[in-house]
Amino acid sequence: MNGPLGWGLALGAGLLVAWIAYPAGAAPRLRRLLMALRVVSVVLVLALLLDLAIGVARPPEPLVALDASASWSRSGDAGAWRAALDSARSASGGAAVLLFGDSVRGGDAPARPVDAASLATPLMQRAAARGERLVVVTDGALDDADALQQAMPGSRLVVIPVRPAADRAVVDLSAPAEGRVGDTVAVQVRIAASAAMPVAASVRWLLDGVVLAESPVPPLLANGEAVIEERLVVPAGDSVAVLRAALPAGADAQSRNDTIAVAFRRGARQRIVIVSTAPDADVRDVATALRASVSLPTDAYYRIAPGRWLRDGALLPVEESVVRSAVRGATLAVLHGDTTAMGAPGALGTRALLLLSPPAEDAPELLVRRAPASPLQAGLAGIVVESLPPLQAAAPARGGVVALTAAPGVTASGATPILSVIDGEVRRVVLTAAGYGRWRARGGVSEIAFQSVIGAATDWLLGARGRAAVPVPATPVVRGGTPLAWRRGAQPLSIVSLIRDGDRRTRRDSLRFGTAGDATMPALAEGVWRGTVDGAAVVIPVSASREWIPGAVTLRSGPLNGEARPVRRGARSVGWLYLAAVLLLAAEWLLRRRAGLR
Repeated sequence: MNGPLGWGLALGAGLLVAWIAYPAGAAPRLRRLLMALRVVSVVLVLALLLDLAIGVARPPEPLVALDASASWSRSGDAGAWRAALDSARSASGGAAVLLFGDSVRGGDAPARPVDAASLATPLMQRAAARGERLVVVTDGALDDADALQQAMPGSRLVVIPVRPAADRAVVDLSAPAEGRVGDTVAVQVRIAASAAMPVAASVRWLLDGVVLAESPVPPLLANGEAVIEERLVVPAGDSVAVLRAALPAGADAQSRNDTIAVAFRRGARQRIVIVSTAPDADVRDVATALRASVSLPTDAYYRIAPGRWLRDGALLPVEESVVRSAVRGATLAVLHGDTTAMGAPGALGTRALLLLSPPAEDAPELLVRRAPASPLQAGLAGIVVESLPPLQAAAPARGGVVALTAAPGVTASGATPILSVIDGEVRRVVLTAAGYGRWRARGGVSEIAFQSVIGAATDWLLGARGRAAVPVPATPVVRGGTPLAWRRGAQPLSIVSLIRDGDRRTRRDSLRFGTAGDATMPALAEGVWRGTVDGAAVVIPVSASREWIPGAVTLRSGPLNGEARPVRRGARSVGWLYLAAVLLLAAEWLLRRRAGLR
């Protein structure tokens, strides 16, 4: 409400209430004093109720926020941090200074900034919710500089220049997640420089500390980048190893950003082979699901005509003898269509089989009804059968334990088994229905059900190896200070247990996956973390945070989002007005009693 108008209405209301309360002839000795007390007390009460403006209009005092991220220390320029502290204290005028980076908090500024992130978004959201202007003191290396556009009008950005230093850093690493012993895998690394680096260097490729190769790094310009590619031969072993790309130590200003690492699974003969004599969308979706959920090399072969086979990927022709040899050496063989095309399934020499039958001619449609008790029940328990598209019937499975049933109608009467498990010397899972590729195409609950079926089947088939149907990190390169995202496995809830090399304390986290199929856990500190996720072994190398990666500073000091609008202070912000209103009402009551009025 407008200040003069509001105060005028409050004064008018006070005079009216006083005139009604004290008409002519009432308490003649104290009438004027009582009326004055009533007028003032009513005016104060209404001012507080309406929060009427008080004083001269002026912009509110800004809140000073200091970037406490580790990027201040990247070049070794300690003077820049001292200048930032002085600037923040001067702008605050002795008031408290907020610190931001990987969190927003109060308290004293540290002697050396250590936050592993430079996030401005939480700071902007907090200031916007309170309607506060900001003075942001930073080195300009913000992870989300666009968030400054959310600042209240009248805010200001103060960028303290940091003396540049000649520094090369490993920014990113691209490598496959696994490889077989003796295979050649392609890897790629990106190198960036903060200043001109005229001297060439080399990047070393190490697997669990063993040097596999060295690649030359050309001279770099200031803020320049180079992409280095190499082909590595996977050495002997069967484990989850740590693949590193490392620049020579001590060759530049900052050694902390000279190494980057990812997890790499190597194995001797562990692989999955998919063979289809009637390739369709179903078998292609199964291949995609297996490659996403099982950390094993996966090859697929499709028969397009009698005696003519293509290998998935480049779709190059291969001899049938190659396909038969691949199946006989497979850890898990997936046979689709004519499951006897490679010979009797029990005589193939594989450790496990997933058998997929195509639909019969004029096959009726079936609706999934329920998942009975079976070795796959834990992985199938979360399936919402009412949300699944219909399937096409095939020849019913014979023998084994039924894991999933379907019926032609909405009731369970006449249900037939469409998924069964057979435990023996060679484990088998038989899926006798088609059209489940529709589940994946629909997305949401249906896609999760498809992943659960394939994940539960492969997890049981692979047995104690436990490398199927478990969550996996969403990105191969994990950096300190960045929350770790996971892709969903077979279960909506997973338990992660990790311990860092050199530590004694185990860290345990729960992953709760939503309908989008992802979950996030708090950031991990730098180092190599080893442990389990749902009982399966996992290795997570955590590289230095992005605060140590050099980059061009594009932010400049200046106002943010225009000038601030002056505002008057509201009556509710003046504490003594509450006390004055109470005292005036109490004084009026005492004088009324003395005058003999009620």
